[in-house]
Amino acid sequence: MNNNDFKNNITLKKEGKLVRANDQDKPKKMSFKKKKRILRSYGTPEFMSYEELKRRLLAIPSQKERALLCYIYACMARESEIIRPRYKKDAKSICVDAGIIHDNKLELRLRTGKTNKPRKIFIFKNREKWLYDILVGWAERIGDGEMFPFKRGLAEKIFSKHFPELKAEKGTGDGNSKHTIHWLRGWRYTHYRRGNITGKRVESVVASLFGGWVTSVCPEKYYDFTRIEDFEEELENLED
Repeated sequence: MNNNDFKNNITLKKEGKLVRANDQDKPKKMSFKKKKRILRSYGTPEFMSYEELKRRLLAIPSQKERALLCYIYACMARESEIIRPRYKKDAKSICVDAGIIHDNKLELRLRTGKTNKPRKIFIFKNREKWLYDILVGWAERIGDGEMFPFKRGLAEKIFSKHFPELKAEKGTGDGNSKHTIHWLRGWRYTHYRRGNITGKRVESVVASLFGGWVTSVCPEKYYDFTRIEDFEEELENLED
């Protein structure tokens, strides 16, 4: 065994476990149980086109409910990044000062729920005036401080009220289904990937950064419907 082999096979203690030195930086594979748990939580993937989602969001009569769902969608956010987090005492929801208005864009700043790292999201007025107007309009109405000072349960109820047909299966048997507001996050990701938001397709790595993902593995696996569209014409095969 040469020196390099020795270095590559040396073991270190890490959190009470022995690990190879060259394995420390390797990405961990998702276990089968975790994959199964995620799929059961989200249920069968549901896709909603950009125009259909826009129509339904604009049709919500309550300004507060419309703004909440639009902030989650626009920021590709987890609920806890917009409303008050469930397990953090004295934590606040997104505040009015999280947004900065520029000539042609709204810049939103928030912290990623799982990593607490800051990230920025841009809503361009020339591309999404409808969304820009909703977000800015609600911030102006609140004026200062928290915009959505309520807990996660209410956000879920608001989503289920306006998207009653969308459910995520948790557990088995009747009565164990639950609506999930998380689809807004997934739809925004796919709309970026399809080019609905910017007018051209956005690479998965960039779209993932907007959503606060460390890599594009998770959104590509569970949310991205772009590949289906890519092969639609080929599958239809109108030439025959």
